This record gives sequence, C-alpha cells and structure tokens, in this order.
Amino acid sequence: MSSISYSMAETLLYVDDDPLRLEALSARLRLMGYEVLTATNGAEALTLFANSHIDLAVVDYYMPGMCGDLVAIEMKNRRRNVPVIIFSGVFTLSEMVIALVDGFVSTSDDPDALLDKIAETLRPLRAARAS
Repeated sequence: MSSISYSMAETLLYVDDDPLRLEALSARLRLMGYEVLTATNGAEALTLFANSHIDLAVVDYYMPGMCGDLVAIEMKNRRRNVPVIIFSGVFTLSEMVIALVDGFVSTSDDPDALLDKIAETLRPLRAARAS
C-alpha cells in the first residue's frame, strides 16, 4: 500500500485506448476520491481538456490516431499550468516531450507508482490552495 495520502478534490483526465485499463484505473482513482474524466483517444481528450476544469491529465503514449506525446504537447500549449503525466510501456520519449511533461510512469512499475506520481505532482497545487 502506498504511503502517500491523497486529496479528495482534484479532477483528473485519464486518456487510454485500452478499455480494460481505462476502466480499472479510473475506478481505482475514483475510489481514491478523485473526479475522473476519461477519453479513449487524443481528439476526445483534447475536447474534454478544452471544455472542462482539469487539475491533472494522465495520458497513454501509444494510441491510434494521435500518440500521447502529441496530446501532451497540445495540452501544454493550451494550458501550461495543468500537469500532464505520460503513463505507458514506452521507455524512450523524445527530449522535447520529457522537458514538457510533468512526469512519466511505466505501466510495468508498481501499481501504486502512478498514484504516488499523481499525488506528488498535485502537492504544489494543494499547497497553493491551502494558503
């Protein structure tokens, strides 16, 4: 079990073309207290991102149509202050993407690694809201 405590207020956008992983992880994130919006492709994700309040986005790398790096770049172009985490089995990302995104978690990491990375990435946002 993870040792980091999770806040209950944030809205996450989780983008993944794998329906089983999308369902399982979004359900787990909801149990952790997060509001979770989901998308199965880049175009759908960017529409949700443009029309919704998002505190953090988790984006799969390999998706049909638009890969996660392009989705992340477009999200950052639209709202630089919203953290984006790439969640994928890909181990090599371009330097431009690494410099742009706020984190990378491999799907082969410990299951709590993504939850920990989300909490760690949101910590400054929570601190700013608390002050």
